[in-house]
Amino acid sequence: MANPSMRAEQRGPLPAGAFELNLVEPSTSQHATLRILGHTFGQSLAGGGIHGTKHHTYDSAIAAVTVFEHHVTKLLASGFRHPLPPPSSYTDVESLIDDEPEEPTGYLLLAELLRASGDPRGELIEIEAARLGADTPDLRKREDELLRAHGGRLFGALDDVQHALPGTFSYEHSLGFVREATVADADAVALADGFESLLLRADPRDLGFDPRVEPPAPHTYAIHALRRLLHHPAGRFIRRLRIEVHAELDPFVSFLMEHGRIDRVSLLTVTSRAGGALGPSLPGLLALACYARALGGLTASPLPQLERVTVRWEAAGLSSVLAALSRDRLPALQHLALWDAPLDAKSTSAMLDEPILAQIGSLDLWSQITPQRGMYEALLARRRDLAHLDRLVLARHGAPADLVAQFADWPAVIWTDRTRAGLEAADREAIAGFPLGGFLF
Repeated sequence: MANPSMRAEQRGPLPAGAFELNLVEPSTSQHATLRILGHTFGQSLAGGGIHGTKHHTYDSAIAAVTVFEHHVTKLLASGFRHPLPPPSSYTDVESLIDDEPEEPTGYLLLAELLRASGDPRGELIEIEAARLGADTPDLRKREDELLRAHGGRLFGALDDVQHALPGTFSYEHSLGFVREATVADADAVALADGFESLLLRADPRDLGFDPRVEPPAPHTYAIHALRRLLHHPAGRFIRRLRIEVHAELDPFVSFLMEHGRIDRVSLLTVTSRAGGALGPSLPGLLALACYARALGGLTASPLPQLERVTVRWEAAGLSSVLAALSRDRLPALQHLALWDAPLDAKSTSAMLDEPILAQIGSLDLWSQITPQRGMYEALLARRRDLAHLDRLVLARHGAPADLVAQFADWPAVIWTDRTRAGLEAADREAIAGFPLGGFLF
């Protein structure tokens, strides 16, 4: 039986844009409340013979977010835990939505209950459900009016996060709730250029720590965005999480497991050159993008649902990459992209000899650099072996005109340029994160 002292306290509505996190130390029943609103951070402690409150307004939202996450980390390390959420008033209907997330019926039943309680999300659900059947100007106009009038109670707080942490968080909503969200931890360059300079303007005495001595981890801001999302009413039924990780994946895995949302991670981009096996942590992963050097480690254990793999080439032997693309490890693989792979006639033939090529329906051999003539010749020579492909993406720039002409009657072939213009929708299903200069690596 759960300890009642670990039950979250019911509170009134927060000011628009405010976020509050409650933590409890089970052995002492001490409560900590952390709140952030724009540039202002506040913390209060109560219970166990200790009482105190402090708050400070900083010059930037980045400083407030950093201080917030710094204090959360310290409290969790000292034994504080997330209390149980208050019981929902709509458990039966929410369970119906969880069981059939693509079916509007459960959302419409919830909409009736929300309307009765004066929650504008009820009408928003009904409008967005109606737009799925017949999208009209009147419905779009009413949805815009509703979002403007009640933004603070709907998605306003998430819009604030997106504005405060540029390049770290974005989301899409449907039927009144966030359907998909993307988070990206800041790489070293983005951290220095975008966030660090703002943070270093603050007085360490106001922060409570010196960022030159204790610099924030690259994942700090992405974790904060996830925290705000998963604690927001609109994040209740999120279906897909897209995550770009530059440094460590473990903080994301731990956080999402603690919040019961690890199964929502469907697309992952890893821009570091190392990493452990993903299978034990992310068995439901659908798409993976990584550097060639990291592929073997990331796929060291089976990923039974992985459908799409995008590999960005670097100093790595083709044999090691091909060894990682085994049917035993990736039984559901449908799409393989080898970007910037230095393929010639011999290596292209070796790739096509791999058994896993027979199970995929999409092969992407795009390259920013001009591919070698031998690659095109090998593909033409093996056309019969590739008859099962629905799509074969090739780089047109620099390709010999006589060879391009020989692909004219091959309907699966899609030619693209250095910007991959026209492939944005396909790429969105295969990679996660925020493009840097048009590409993710």
